[in-house]
Amino acid sequence: MRAGIFGGTFNPIHNGHLMVARQVLQRFSLDRLYIVPCRRPPHKPEASLAPVVHRLEMIRMALPADARYDISDVELQRRGPSYTIDTARHFASRMDAGDALFLVMGLDAFLELHTWKSQRRLLETVQPVVVTRTVDTEGPETAQHRMQAYIRSHLAGTYVYVARHRCWQPAAAGQAIHLLATDPVDVSSSQIRRRVKAGKNIAALVPTAVCAYIEQKGIYR
Repeated sequence: MRAGIFGGTFNPIHNGHLMVARQVLQRFSLDRLYIVPCRRPPHKPEASLAPVVHRLEMIRMALPADARYDISDVELQRRGPSYTIDTARHFASRMDAGDALFLVMGLDAFLELHTWKSQRRLLETVQPVVVTRTVDTEGPETAQHRMQAYIRSHLAGTYVYVARHRCWQPAAAGQAIHLLATDPVDVSSSQIRRRVKAGKNIAALVPTAVCAYIEQKGIYR
């Protein structure tokens, strides 16, 4: 089995999230992609979070009718901050030897991995998929170069970049770190919240059903 974990606040879920999910499913031939909304992220303020019931409902509305998508409330059931290592262990415990477990994250999150709880154990449990926009892979300060520098300076062990697979593989047996350049989508959850608060239209940024739900429930006003 090949499974992925796609976590976040999804506050709200938007077209950029859905594009990333589609590309991760395709690139890594996943049998299952777990969409994991968190209750309380350790690195973000909680004040701007919509109630869990609304975020879950918007995710359900946004996801296509595809059996590979699976919404998990594993982090919502915990008290306190949502640590990724705990979530990774949860899903890894349900898999067999030889299965592959991937973790979807943005470039900025990856570059702070050394601050995460049990980051060495996390890299033994999952294969990070670092998602960047296509424009982030161009110019003198490319995502690849930033990742290369970070891996050399912050991660234990020796990783070798394999160009044809766009990943770093450890010299010793272990999990690879992948780079996934996606099509640029100019949207963020914070941008959507600001637009809603200002009374501006968000129809082009989220699925139609999510747009209607935000308006109906008065979320982010």
